[in-house]
Amino acid sequence: MKKKSNVTKGLFAATFLITIIALVTTVNACPSNRVLFIAKGDDLDLAGTTNFIIGSIKFGEDDELPSANAVFHQRIYDESGEKVYAMKGILKEGSLQTKYYCFFCPVFQVWFINVWLVMGEGVYKTTDTNLDLVYRNWFPITMPNTEGEYVQAPMIMMLSPTAEYCLLDPSTTPPGPDNPVLTNPEWHAWVLTAVLCGIIVETPMGPAELPIGPVSYLTKSWGI
Repeated sequence: MKKKSNVTKGLFAATFLITIIALVTTVNACPSNRVLFIAKGDDLDLAGTTNFIIGSIKFGEDDELPSANAVFHQRIYDESGEKVYAMKGILKEGSLQTKYYCFFCPVFQVWFINVWLVMGEGVYKTTDTNLDLVYRNWFPITMPNTEGEYVQAPMIMMLSPTAEYCLLDPSTTPPGPDNPVLTNPEWHAWVLTAVLCGIIVETPMGPAELPIGPVSYLTKSWGI
């Protein structure tokens, strides 16, 4: 049983590495029908957290949804600088649902608009740690614990190429004179990759499943 587990880990590790190589190789040629991006640095919402995300969105024929994939790695450190939690995963099969998604951000207290929403499936694993924290400075949760094993899960990715936002709910007050579309020179394009692992929280729009994963400003992007 142990041997089988090690083989499985090796296969997922190889898949993770091959996905990164494929994405990086594609960056060099960047065709016009593909969006490529890299985000590396501090998490926008979680103090003492560093992230790495690399992904792509490919546009096909008019009658098919654009496909997406990504790899990600998140590390959380305590005040002494010791790593206390890590998550890594692969969004294997995702599709771009819309470029006009909007949602309330509890960290910045604004409604981000024109967000590219991707839904899909993938695998992820975490360190064997029961870590309690206030997630996104809003939701007290226990971070998911896969006991160091890869598990399958539905995934979500949100990409904000312009970081545009409104102060009022766009569903009740459409963007316009009464709810202008704003940008902040200190905010830049960002990307979130996350797993949906059954954590339900209360939001201004009612109960919702909380996406768990890294969010960072884009370090580099092509084709956006």
